[in-house]
Formats: sequence, structure tokens, C-alpha cells
Amino acid sequence: MKRLYVFYDGECGLCRRCREWLAAQPAYLELVFYPFQSEAARKFCPKLETLHPEERLVVLSDKGGIYAGERAWLMCLYALRNYREWAGRLAAPALRPLAQRLCILISHNRFTLSNALFQRIKP
Repeated sequence: MKRLYVFYDGECGLCRRCREWLAAQPAYLELVFYPFQSEAARKFCPKLETLHPEERLVVLSDKGGIYAGERAWLMCLYALRNYREWAGRLAAPALRPLAQRLCILISHNRFTLSNALFQRIKP
């Protein structure tokens, strides 16, 4: 595997910040990003909507693997030089339920988090 295709919510401030953070990290695997709402995403993956990218992060590998939710986040961490070890830890049976709950919590509240974390503070 050499490349991951990451489908994120281009209308969500938190999702865009996460995309920027991922793109800035040194990586073992190339990360290619598509806002799931884009025409490019629909052309690249015509069945994308069946994976419900509006509800959770979706990642496809160049080898045909499909990952959604916490599995997608773990794959993104696995791709990064400084976070591959963390991906392994979080994927272990003891921590996997925690990673899953955290991803669900963040996904369901991402717009609220975006507003709280990224709104401009007016003087």
C-alpha cells in the first residue's frame, strides 16, 4: 500500500483543520484528500454515498481497502511517521472500544466543536 484516499466533510471547520493537520505531517503513505461533497470525490468513488461520509470519515486504500469511522482514523494515523505506533496501540483490543467511542462522539458533534473551537473572537 502506497496511498490512502481520505474523504472528509469540506463544510466542517473541524474536518478541514484535521485535513490540514494530516497533510502537514511526515507520512509513510501518500494521503490524497477529497471533500466528500466534491464532484472529484463522486467521480473517483461513485459509490461513496453508500459509505455515509456525511456521518464519518471514510478512507480508501490504493489496494482496495475501505475504512470508515475509527478504522479510517486509525489508517490515517498508521500512514503518519510520528503516529504509526499510536495507531497500533489504539487498534489493540483493550483500547479499540475507546477509539470507537471517541470517533463517534466527535463525528456526531463536529459542527458544535467547529463553532466552539474555530469561531473568530470579536474584540
